[in-house]
Order: sequence, then structure tokens, then C-alpha cells
Amino acid sequence: MPALVIIGLLLPNVLNSPSNVSVYFTEQEPLTNLAVNFISSSDTFLYVSALDVSHPAILSALRNLQSRGVDVKVITEKAVVGLPSKIDASKGLHHVKFMVNDHGVLFGSANFSISGLEMGLNDILVFPRSYTQRFKEFFLYIWNYGKIGTVKDFLVSPVDNAEGLVLKSIQKAHRRIYICMYAFTDKNILTAIKWKQSQGVDVRIVTDKWFLGSPISKYLRNHAKVINKRMLHHKFIIVDNQLFTGSTNYTESGFHRNVEMIWSTKNRRIVKLYEQVFEALTNGSW
Repeated sequence: MPALVIIGLLLPNVLNSPSNVSVYFTEQEPLTNLAVNFISSSDTFLYVSALDVSHPAILSALRNLQSRGVDVKVITEKAVVGLPSKIDASKGLHHVKFMVNDHGVLFGSANFSISGLEMGLNDILVFPRSYTQRFKEFFLYIWNYGKIGTVKDFLVSPVDNAEGLVLKSIQKAHRRIYICMYAFTDKNILTAIKWKQSQGVDVRIVTDKWFLGSPISKYLRNHAKVINKRMLHHKFIIVDNQLFTGSTNYTESGFHRNVEMIWSTKNRRIVKLYEQVFEALTNGSW
């Protein structure tokens, strides 16, 4: 089955519109070719950020790109042999996952590994060229100075108050809170969704079997669908008609220690695609 895709018209007056953002899910097909094609499209530079960069096809594409004279750099938790790479020296994990090149940004929950692009359940968004400069500057600030900066229209942990902004949205929920999350241990989020649940808000959770070991699982077990057959690695939440997605697990480390990033949108087409995946996971035998 082909991947779910949203493609906007590349008109000058809507270059920063979410309608220009394409969305892909591993529930539909492996995303290795998507990432390899993005790498191959690079003209002058490609910068890669992820916890894990290990897929043989990705490594081959990166080395081929470097051999063409393209500026290739990688920031990760483990140095990549044969490529210019740095290990993030911050106290938390370097967990934010993206590639940025001359033509745009590839961003989401997937590491650039076999698990991330093929075996696990993940989402990737591709942003147009208008997002390139902000991600390039973010990457180089870490590469050159070892410091975490901000990114326009994104929530960056630990420098932005990502937890507070997600909580604010949850506290305003009137209709639904759908959580699709690998790791969920944040007690502040738990308190907020239990409160909204008591007000009649529809609270549903899809999570990985990892969640069964979470200290808060006993409070939400009756409202959670646990995925057993594949690793559920998404990190998205739908609150009424707003989507939050990215690399951030809803944990103390995710919000306050790791290098993470969340993107939020109310674009109807994008929210609908995530809603369809959520429903498929909820109702399917995963």
C-alpha cells in the first residue's frame, strides 16, 4: 500500500504553510527509500541528527554523497565510522531526528536505522526549502559550539517549555485527547488527562509494550491499546483538532534533559492523516 502523503502547491505566498508538508508512515511501507532519495537530492550539504544512524542503505548513501564533494555532517549518540560525525556531549540523549539539505527538512520519530525506517512504527514529515535555514543554523550551533538553540515554529527541549505548552493544550481540550507514544511517564501530563477524562473528554492511548513497565500504566491501562507485534515508536498526540508530533517522548528526560523537538499544527489534512493512523492502530491487530 502506498504511503499516506500530503503535498501542497509550491506557491510563493504559501511557502511556510503546512499544506506544503508531506507526511509518511511506516504503517504503510518502509521509509528507507524516502530517506535515501532525500540524501541523494542534496546539492551542497546534508546534515543529519539522530540517536541512531546505522541503516546500511543510509550509510552507503551518505558516503556516496560525501564522495561527490557534498558537505556531510552527522550528530548522534555514537560516532559514524567514515563520516564527519560528532557525539552530543549534553547530559541527556541527542534524540532529535532530522535531515536538512538545500531543498528542505526530513523530520519525525524515526531513527535512521532498520528499526526506525522499516521495523518500528514511525512517522516522517518532509518540510519544504523555506525550513532549511532554521534547521541548518540549529545543527551548526550544536556542531560548532555544543549549544542547543531554538527553531522557529518548533518546540525544542530542553530550551523551550515544551511540557508546559502541551499541558496548556490538554487543559483546554473539549472533545478528545489521543496519545500515540512509545514512552509515557510524565505525571503532569497524566494528571491533566485524568482531569479532562473526568470532564467527559474522550481519552485514548496507543502505546508500546514498554508502557506496561511504566509507573503510571496502572492508571491508564483500561484506556490504552498496547502494540505487541512491532515497536510502537511514534510520539504524537491529538488534542481536539491540534496535532503535536516529533521526537519527544512524554517523560522527564524527553521534556527536560534530552535534545528533542516537537512540531504542532491544526492543518486539517495533516491532523486527519494522523487520526487515521491512530484509528488503524486502535482497531487493528498490531
